[in-house]
Amino acid sequence: MTTNFPTNPDTYTTKVDGVDTVMAVHINDLQDATTAIEQALLGDIPDGNVQYVKKAATSTDNAIPRFDGTDGKKLQNSGVIINDSGQLSGNGLDGWIYDTDTWTYVNATSFKITGKNVAYRFPKGTKIKLVQSGVTKFFYVIATTYSTDTTVTITGGSDYTLASATISGQAYSYADTPQGYPFGTVTIRVERSTSQSIPDNTWTALSFDTIISEEKPATTSQWSSGDPTKLICRLPGYYLINAHVRFAANETGARGINLKKNGVGVTATIIAAFSEHDPTIQCSTIVKLDTGDYVESMCYQNSGAALDAVATSNNLFLEWIRLGI
Repeated sequence: MTTNFPTNPDTYTTKVDGVDTVMAVHINDLQDATTAIEQALLGDIPDGNVQYVKKAATSTDNAIPRFDGTDGKKLQNSGVIINDSGQLSGNGLDGWIYDTDTWTYVNATSFKITGKNVAYRFPKGTKIKLVQSGVTKFFYVIATTYSTDTTVTITGGSDYTLASATISGQAYSYADTPQGYPFGTVTIRVERSTSQSIPDNTWTALSFDTIISEEKPATTSQWSSGDPTKLICRLPGYYLINAHVRFAANETGARGINLKKNGVGVTATIIAAFSEHDPTIQCSTIVKLDTGDYVESMCYQNSGAALDAVATSNNLFLEWIRLGI
């Protein structure tokens, strides 16, 4: 009889020799034993209490095996390694959770997972990594909703937007700094290296000429020499902003400094003038910024004539640090 194994277990009919029933019993026992062995090798034990699986076609030394398919009958190789010292390495250990669901473009700031409620995976602040047209892009979650589909709203600041294209390599993370994620610390300090003349009785924006330090959200700077009075938000969130000015000594009038967001005053500090030494003024606030919002530092004096904002000892600066979402 041609065997069906290993595709399926062979089946046999009961044999009767008509001469010696003992001999027939021996043959039938052998057939039953063969069937049981084949079923075991195929992971097809009738009572379901014991299972065996087929080996993987190939394997990597020290790799963790994975099931191939949903029937529990076959193993496959993996890229995750446990070395002889018990140390883990390989894909999937970079802080990202790689999603097997399909992500579909909705618009420049959102994608959806069709027909499933998986909103719990994407709370506000969840970090996102994906690939479109060979380009790896990074975002974080602003909001998630479910109605037939799960729709995830995201932002990539000034550097990343979704395109109307296939999404691959999709992953999310709750880690502080998953591998490659560019949106960590966001901060900048700009200064003016020379004194600036401030007209009498006129709020005037301080103009800066040097970046002292910067941690960019991704690739785009938060300050430009072409627009030197402004710090420009590249990644939405809450920012702690600090500005400082030093005026030349003069006892007439008042001195002030004001922080403006998109041209609108947020907070100000004003003091009386004095002549003993150069007065210094600092102004700080916490403000929520969206991508493209800008902040300026305005200063004021009413001495009766133009008066210098003095750059000596790094006294003319504007700085911020992003606190979070």
